[in-house]
Amino acid sequence: MPDHSSTAGVDAFIDLCSPYSYLALRQARDLEQRSGLRFDWWPYITDFQSAYGGEVSERSPRDVAKLKYLYMDCRRLAQPQGLTIRATTKLWDATLASQALLFARSRQRLWEFCDPLLAAFWRREFDLESPEQVESALVGAGLSAGDWRGYLQQCAQSDFAMAVGRAEALGVFGAPSFVCQGELFWGGDRMELLARRLEALRNSADAS
Repeated sequence: MPDHSSTAGVDAFIDLCSPYSYLALRQARDLEQRSGLRFDWWPYITDFQSAYGGEVSERSPRDVAKLKYLYMDCRRLAQPQGLTIRATTKLWDATLASQALLFARSRQRLWEFCDPLLAAFWRREFDLESPEQVESALVGAGLSAGDWRGYLQQCAQSDFAMAVGRAEALGVFGAPSFVCQGELFWGGDRMELLARRLEALRNSADAS
């Protein structure tokens, strides 16, 4: 997969298991369209085990309270967007689905793949770790199962390693994150600051 990061206006990192990534997508994509700058979308894997006290059975009362608040907060934020978010019941490994994201992106079918997958996942109707369900989601997005299997054997690991390396090089530590000319914006609540940065870039380009 070619690395287009040098020409992208913004490197955008999303975690398929992160409800805040899901909630930020609509605003981020609207901003991409309004700005006229390219967003280069990358998968990111958050270490939820460290962040939220380990496996479900290992969490302290404080960690449990924090998670309950997180999902309450997400449902509150999801309601105006008409989205459904249900708390997950396990720590998911999103590596396979993230590789599929990169495959769909390379075939210009990123959102045809991601949108229905994420909607189903947050309704607890999709298994991110299931090879069969991931392949079915790709086919539903108009992609070839044979091409996906070939990509999985030949390119998936190296492309995913490139995405991980890109995040590390840019100092990304969580998702959603957006990096514009080396400046990091972490979280959907920083979208307005990103919008101002993109507006300044556009004004500078218009003036030159």
